[in-house]
Amino acid sequence: MTAKDNHMLQTENLPQMNGRNMTCGGGFETWLQYVDGFELRHFCAFELINDERGLACLTDYQRKLIEAAVANGFGVINEGLHYRASRDWGELIGFSREGLEEINIRGIEFYRDLAKEYDSPETPMLVGGVIGPRGDAYNVGRTPDAAEAEDYHSEQIETFRKAGADLISALTFSSVDEAIGLARAAKSQGMPVVISFFVAKGGRLKGGENLEQAISMVDAATNHAPSYYMINCTHPTEFTPALTGGNWTQRLGGFMPNAVAMETLDLCKLGHLEDGDPEELGGQMAELALRFPHINVWGGCCGTDGRHIGEITRQVGEVRRDIRAI
Repeated sequence: MTAKDNHMLQTENLPQMNGRNMTCGGGFETWLQYVDGFELRHFCAFELINDERGLACLTDYQRKLIEAAVANGFGVINEGLHYRASRDWGELIGFSREGLEEINIRGIEFYRDLAKEYDSPETPMLVGGVIGPRGDAYNVGRTPDAAEAEDYHSEQIETFRKAGADLISALTFSSVDEAIGLARAAKSQGMPVVISFFVAKGGRLKGGENLEQAISMVDAATNHAPSYYMINCTHPTEFTPALTGGNWTQRLGGFMPNAVAMETLDLCKLGHLEDGDPEELGGQMAELALRFPHINVWGGCCGTDGRHIGEITRQVGEVRRDIRAI
């Protein structure tokens, strides 16, 4: 079987591609900093797996997310720890390539152990390898072209493949070229890949493209390599204007909203956590579920935790049951 054939087979076998309700969590660095009191060097959470209290906090966060989802009949894509566990960020905090590979693998094992506890036919548990941009997603300076991005991100993707991750989730991407390179790298290694864009106010990426343009450009350059696309690290009131009509929205497969409507850079400078109103956020996501009944992944990003996931999965689940009953 070729890598391309394996990529297609793996994509088809993802439960969210077969109508399963799923959730996921990201951006929990805000919780680790403002609630648990950790100082994250360069926003790198992955090294906390080496810290006894850090590991306990990561486990507690993920358990609450999983249990909230399972209570409402949702499966979980367990991921997030590896967002900045790539070469450039690892080197900034003193990790060799070998050390980085080792901690990436241990992170996948961490999620796999939790997934095994809760996996069931009704609430499938996946393990994802999250990859963040090579640079800063919010203070975008020089971004890699597609060839550079393919080479750079191939290292982490290969590690995730060897570790047995179910899929690659590229979160908070602001550059179309970088998304193209990463998608090509995942496809060449037979790994399903999800591209999640960071959409600024006004409904555009940092490069100026709107969502329709960005998705169309990546699909055209990669022969539709991504399994689906997502939006993360922004609030529904901020990204909903970007959801203009058209067939392109069928390529959207999920949303991971922030808990509150505020620029992410501002959120990171507050010195405290803004977690908003979980019930209100759940209602906003339920409204989107009515508009986009094909979307199956309903997660959360900065400021969210098990409370928000509980409300999102409860209210989205109710909407989806009502739609099926019609």
